[in-house]
Amino acid sequence: MTNTQTNTPEWFSAAELAALGLPGLPSTKRGVQGVADREGWADQTSDTVGPLARTRKGRGGGMEFHASVLPEAARVRLAAGSAAPRETLDREAMWARWEQLPAGLKETARSRLAVIDEVERLMRGGLGKDAAIKTVVAQLTREERLGGEKAPGCSVVYDWFRAIHGAATADRAAYLAPNYQGRRADRGACSGDAWEFYKGDYLRPSRPTHASCYGRLQRLANDRGWSLPSAKTLQRRLEAEVPAPVQFLLRYGEEALDHSFPHLERDRSGITPMRVLNLDGHTWDVRVLWPDGTISRPHGLAVQDIASGKMLALRHDMTLNHHLVRLALGDTFRDYGLPDIILMDNGRENAAQAISGGQRRLRWGKTPEEESAGLLKTLGVKAIAVTAYRGQAKPIERAFRNFAHDLAKSPEFEGAYTGHNPVSKPDNYGERAIPLAEFEAIVQRELAHYNARAGRRGQNMHGRSFDQVFAEGVQRANVRQLTPVQLRMCLLASKLVTMDPRSGAVTVEGHRYWSPELGDLKRQQVTVRFDPEAMDRPAYVYDKEGRFLAEAARLQAGSFDRASDARGHMKALRDHKRAKRDLARSIVKLTPRDLAAQLAGPPLPEAPAPADDKVITLDFTIPRTAEQLGQPAAVDPDYTAAWERSVASAASRG
Repeated sequence: MTNTQTNTPEWFSAAELAALGLPGLPSTKRGVQGVADREGWADQTSDTVGPLARTRKGRGGGMEFHASVLPEAARVRLAAGSAAPRETLDREAMWARWEQLPAGLKETARSRLAVIDEVERLMRGGLGKDAAIKTVVAQLTREERLGGEKAPGCSVVYDWFRAIHGAATADRAAYLAPNYQGRRADRGACSGDAWEFYKGDYLRPSRPTHASCYGRLQRLANDRGWSLPSAKTLQRRLEAEVPAPVQFLLRYGEEALDHSFPHLERDRSGITPMRVLNLDGHTWDVRVLWPDGTISRPHGLAVQDIASGKMLALRHDMTLNHHLVRLALGDTFRDYGLPDIILMDNGRENAAQAISGGQRRLRWGKTPEEESAGLLKTLGVKAIAVTAYRGQAKPIERAFRNFAHDLAKSPEFEGAYTGHNPVSKPDNYGERAIPLAEFEAIVQRELAHYNARAGRRGQNMHGRSFDQVFAEGVQRANVRQLTPVQLRMCLLASKLVTMDPRSGAVTVEGHRYWSPELGDLKRQQVTVRFDPEAMDRPAYVYDKEGRFLAEAARLQAGSFDRASDARGHMKALRDHKRAKRDLARSIVKLTPRDLAAQLAGPPLPEAPAPADDKVITLDFTIPRTAEQLGQPAAVDPDYTAAWERSVASAASRG
């Protein structure tokens, strides 16, 4: 490979590098040359450049080095074009350097400034500069003999005066600070290719240890003749040159990189209860027995008030789905009213058209202009999609961690606890499963205790409970309440059923529902909306076109050993029959006698007498025999012979 010998900005001598004041390099020519010797800059090569060190042409000679041999921090500074010779640094740069110095070096600068001030005081008294410097140095030497610090020589004091030449009096301390870079990790002699291999091996998602990376590097270095420092030296160099966030990104991924940036603190002081809610799903670490015999971990979906932290509603199902979201929101809207905003992540259950249709979502489905309005859009509630698994965006994530994770380990769930992940299963895993009704009763009981627990220390809590903060704040809030029609929109449309042909009752999940209004309807197929977790509540009946027909209460089953059930049923039956009889009388005005009278009409008039007295009588008798027709009877000869034979046979037997 041909190597150009022209002096380009990529090539620098040791003196030039020292003058640039680059991070990671000494500020003296001798110091830079020492680094070059230890790291073997003169022996390094590159596939693109060739040798990374060359003889400097022109006056003075010496060696110059390619920029690729420099530390990464120095290369970044060069690429940014921010490096400048030491003598051109302005006062702002000097004070910026001052901020990075340790306290000991700052104290050294103040001591030097005191020497300068004493020399100038003597000069103002009439001494020349040389005499003043010698006087001060002699005084410092005497103090050194009495136990003080080492005194500087006269030449050193002259150097200090040169350092502050042209600087303002207020800036002298910054210029007098020692140009000390701190203790650098000794890189030793390390080939460039070896260093690149070490970085590439260590900074990868498998997260190998420094020791394993160094072991592989040693085997490769023996084959290729690379020079290596100690393992600890390479580790210190990597920690010094590769920023921690970059290490997090390359070894732990994007999520770890997120944590290297400070989170956004949310202020809830200006929010009143029921203005902003957030909802989220949680998979319980408990085995539950469902009514159909299935055993699985239940999925819960909860709604929380942001201002108070109170958990407002909690529903469970085998999976997270938009029906579960509808029911949880329905509980919240029915019991507490309508919020202005709901925060939720972009899961499919939340982004379903039935829930968030007509509003912008992070993903899934069509644009708002291309779809019909969902539940929230229809009710005037704004849905805001937030990042999943981020507690700063959804405080309910923290609530689940405090409430659900502790409750799953309750003694009441012993034997049904599954562990938080597959590798943390308890020894009694799978011992039992909690029936759904028992599980939900325990969860609702503990949820009430969670909301009522006093001594909360969060923002604006002041030792109160979530219930207290919510109750006090909601009195000042103007909460919108749902109408019955809006509430029915939050219920799950369950089944298309056929009305009973006689009573008009509808049966859903083994429960019968009926009302007088429903019984008056034409028997047809209807859609029944109901709450599957509260079957005792009324159901709502719609026709197949979605028009509301009637509200129907659940019919309670009677007991054979309670006469009161029968008496109550018979009383309701009598009331029903009496109402229908009254309605029948109001509808039918004419009795059957009235109908017959109208059908009979007025009497018919008599027929008039014939004009001629001679009456002709006609005989309508129909002839039945041949004689009546005036014709002789015809005799069948075969019939006669058969008759004679039968008579003879009878005579012979007699």
